[in-house]
Amino acid sequence: MENILNEILEKIQDLNLFIQDEDLEKKIVLMALKNTQNYIECEISPFIEFQEIKNIFIDIVIGEYLRLVSVANLNDNIQTQNVIKSIKEGDTSVTYFENKNNSYQDISSYFLNKKSLLNKYKKVVW
Repeated sequence: MENILNEILEKIQDLNLFIQDEDLEKKIVLMALKNTQNYIECEISPFIEFQEIKNIFIDIVIGEYLRLVSVANLNDNIQTQNVIKSIKEGDTSVTYFENKNNSYQDISSYFLNKKSLLNKYKKVVW
């Protein structure tokens, strides 16, 4: 769990979605992590192989983090114009937002909408 937490914090830093207080940021990320784990275990399936959904999981946690930051009225600390639109490492490039004028709500929705990708893992329990 510590490894995934570090990956999430690193991605938040890479995208410039961090708030100034590191301790508070870590607490909010841990809360978002627990919320996402509970959502997956209760709403999707408790038997999902984590490695299959790792990238989706991280994006959903970031969306949940942004939602919690907004609920706590800390979203003024995040400057949406400074959000990284794409990351390039070696031959690989990932683009997150096409629209250059993204609002905080658009960015949050982008990550939270990743929940729909989990529907194919949903299990019906009889």
